[in-house]
Amino acid sequence: MAENRAKQMVSETVPLGVLSLAAVLEKGGQQPLIVDLNRWYHEFLRKHHSGEAGVDGELVEFSAFAAERIKLLPADVYGFSTICSSYPLTLRIAETVKQAKPHSVIILGGPQASVVDVPSMQAFPFIDYVVRGEGEESLPLLLDALDSGCSPAPIEGITFRAGAQVVRNPNAPVIKDLDDLPTPAFHLHPFIKECRDLPLELGRGCPFACEFCSTNDFFRRRFRLKSPGRVLEEMRKVKQEYGITAFDLVHDMFTVDRRKVVEFCETLLESGESFQWSCSARTDCIDEELIALMYRAGCRGIFFGIETGSARMQKIVKKRIDLHEAMERLECADRYGIKTAASLITGFPEETLEDLRGTIAFLMDALRLDHVEPQLHLLAPLADTPIQRRYADQLTLDGIYSDMSHQGWQQSSEDREMIAAHPEVFPNFYTVPTPWLEKSYLKELREFVLVGMQRFRWLLIALHQDSGDLLTVFDAWRAWRLPRGGQEWTSSFDVSAYYAHLDFQNELFQFLESAYLTPSVNPSHPVIVEMLRLERAVCRLRKEADGEQRRADARPGVPHVPSSISLLRLAVDYEQLIACLRRRDSLASLPARSSTLARVAKEGEEVSYFSLSPLSVELLELCDGVRSKDEIIEAFACSDPDTGGVDARKAGIFGLEVLRQQGLVGV
Repeated sequence: MAENRAKQMVSETVPLGVLSLAAVLEKGGQQPLIVDLNRWYHEFLRKHHSGEAGVDGELVEFSAFAAERIKLLPADVYGFSTICSSYPLTLRIAETVKQAKPHSVIILGGPQASVVDVPSMQAFPFIDYVVRGEGEESLPLLLDALDSGCSPAPIEGITFRAGAQVVRNPNAPVIKDLDDLPTPAFHLHPFIKECRDLPLELGRGCPFACEFCSTNDFFRRRFRLKSPGRVLEEMRKVKQEYGITAFDLVHDMFTVDRRKVVEFCETLLESGESFQWSCSARTDCIDEELIALMYRAGCRGIFFGIETGSARMQKIVKKRIDLHEAMERLECADRYGIKTAASLITGFPEETLEDLRGTIAFLMDALRLDHVEPQLHLLAPLADTPIQRRYADQLTLDGIYSDMSHQGWQQSSEDREMIAAHPEVFPNFYTVPTPWLEKSYLKELREFVLVGMQRFRWLLIALHQDSGDLLTVFDAWRAWRLPRGGQEWTSSFDVSAYYAHLDFQNELFQFLESAYLTPSVNPSHPVIVEMLRLERAVCRLRKEADGEQRRADARPGVPHVPSSISLLRLAVDYEQLIACLRRRDSLASLPARSSTLARVAKEGEEVSYFSLSPLSVELLELCDGVRSKDEIIEAFACSDPDTGGVDARKAGIFGLEVLRQQGLVGV
């Protein structure tokens, strides 16, 4: 990752659960220390690449690097939060700490350890305790028992050792009134002042029972919300102390109780505060009236779990949302400018090719909306979910990792050995049987779609619309690539690496030009050929920018087009083309009309595009860095432009000023 992007990701990954526990401990008189392993990992990478990350002069991997620093902390109890993707790494760090400090106490908590507590403790003797589920009551009781030397046997919600036996106490009751919890100890997070937004807990518990989901059981499916007044109080406190006014309001299913959502929004509006926030919702628990109210109250982002674009699969995985209604909700949020994530999953055991077509079609329809970010994930059989329990004896470790929680990133050899030896502890790294679909096909399709979305979104939409099914294009691409020396993948990582490389884009464009968009194969729409030509031009500009092969800016005092701007000419009206794709109209209906785009690629900013009028193009072409302003105006007037009866010189002066204000002309 680019250095600045890495820093931003690291600083904004605030461990809300850990900070909530820390606040409870502080309230009870304890003084917890917070370790941000994300930040340490970033430091480790920098030192590793410079040859500095070592112990006694030897280069090490991250678990040893982290453990070496952790064991120096003035502590004798070490609590590790756990999630599925990094669980092997967490265990290796904990083991190294225990080896260095044998008398220390290792406690695990969080979603993963909570559901694989017994097999984890049986397999890894360095684990002393697991605090399961909501730990704000169980953890202080456990620490008090450790301080006093009392037995932890009476404490609900923990798993512990009694001699050679692993004992799993009954679950602790859920925390009924979340308002009783103190505000998370954000002051203990060492990089809080670098954050642009913060997570705040809205509530806990999802009442639904999707087959693939683990969070509903973690919170015992008990739906609870903090009071609007309490959430507002925490938002104001964060604003006052850190100047932060943007929040990720954390709850798996905020909009289940419409009345409480309305109450929350009205509380924010009546407060007069100007906060921005995002949340999670189901498309069948929200409507246009509620979306409008949420927007007025500051909502600028919503995560929607769609899961599958197949109505049949919706019933099988027990999501049971109406797909037509779901798309309407995405379109409504898009009209209000609310950024939405539409998350989809493939790789279910019952999923057929037709089900997959429905999922890809839904994703492509969502991609037409400006403020929607479609996601496509491979199913991970998360521990103790209905899917994992049903297929526990049929799981396969085939190297095709799901990407959930970043677990698709390359695993170390130590992690892979641990995963292979203990499938009951790490089922999420395995795959369920998919008798109707090849897993490697799904993995490659996911990379094809997601990289295409990022690099040539509208071309991908056009290919889908033209063919009626993007899978048709993907299948033709695979059939073309392999006989021409295309790589057969040996690992999941290899697939991701290829599609992330520019070779993919170059080879796909070659396939489209030579084999797919030819008159004999696809004679109907030269519009797509023109879109491909545009993408080729954009690729060339990116390469020139990377190689610093940019034109020099003009001499002082002379109007010129800055080096960050490029003009792209098309034989089709680009605005009408995009409108046609948004409406799903036939591309054949587009009139033959040329257009010009200005591509603006300023350093440190997202690339943007302007559709230019013919008069703007004419003026920009005259701004060659040689002509003076008067010479440009004179040449413009002499070209007899169609200015609608306005004096050509006045129109030229006005046009230059507008282009200057837009940043398309510099002096």
